[in-house]
Amino acid sequence: MFTKVLIPYDFSDDAEYIIRCLKTIPQIREVILVHITRSLYLVPSPERENPEADYARLRLEKVKEMIDMPRSKVRVLIEEISGGEISDAIIRVAEREQVSLILMGRRGRGVIETLLLGSTAWDILRFGPTHLLLVHPPDDDPKTSSPSPCPEIFTRAMICTDFSKPDIETLLSDILPLVSSVDLFHVVSKGDTDEEIGRAMKEAEEKLKNIVICCPEKSIQVRAHVRIGDAADEIIRFSEEEDISLIVVKSTGSRGLVHKIIGGTTEAVARNAKKPLFIIRKSG
Repeated sequence: MFTKVLIPYDFSDDAEYIIRCLKTIPQIREVILVHITRSLYLVPSPERENPEADYARLRLEKVKEMIDMPRSKVRVLIEEISGGEISDAIIRVAEREQVSLILMGRRGRGVIETLLLGSTAWDILRFGPTHLLLVHPPDDDPKTSSPSPCPEIFTRAMICTDFSKPDIETLLSDILPLVSSVDLFHVVSKGDTDEEIGRAMKEAEEKLKNIVICCPEKSIQVRAHVRIGDAADEIIRFSEEEDISLIVVKSTGSRGLVHKIIGGTTEAVARNAKKPLFIIRKSG
């Protein structure tokens, strides 16, 4: 379960929306709000004051007051860096605090304004020590001034698989107790002839049937789907047509969909999907 959650907070709209989504994740015991700021000095020191860090801390304390989770501990961290990548700082905090989930928006501002536009997010996808949940707020209706509520994220999960090892069903232990139904999804994106595509679809359908989705706590409705086309396009299209609450892909750091980040599949989904995206990682 996701008992300890890290939120890289940059005071953007996405970050504010994430705070509203915290209640949709059950059994959280601790929330860590971390803001990364650039040090004014080559070597950060407790004896030297950094007005930007002090101001960020005050703002984070106000954000902390907005989190209405009486049974959960909420902490504020300011990390000063004098150089290096923002992603490295986030990963260091996640490893140091041994968090079970990193929760962040697709878009940011300030020092992490390129979080999902440049190398930072991809570094976290490749090298992050734990699961990553990316959430982006819906487009608000200009006729209303009230912010959009966060829908229930962990209800109908779309599990995307390319059948690479490790088997994705072995990575789902933290998610399955939370969801009501699972849609197994595979895209056939290669084939020179109709016969090749037909064989690939039949093989995929058979493999999906052999995937066992089991949760001791409850029964889960499971559906299997095979589509033809571009993987990212079909994932996004299906998630919208079926009103999926969560898209799930895997990242193992060396195989599977992590290679497709460079090719564009996960990047395209992260950029364009309106649904929350969960990058699930093998523990240990």
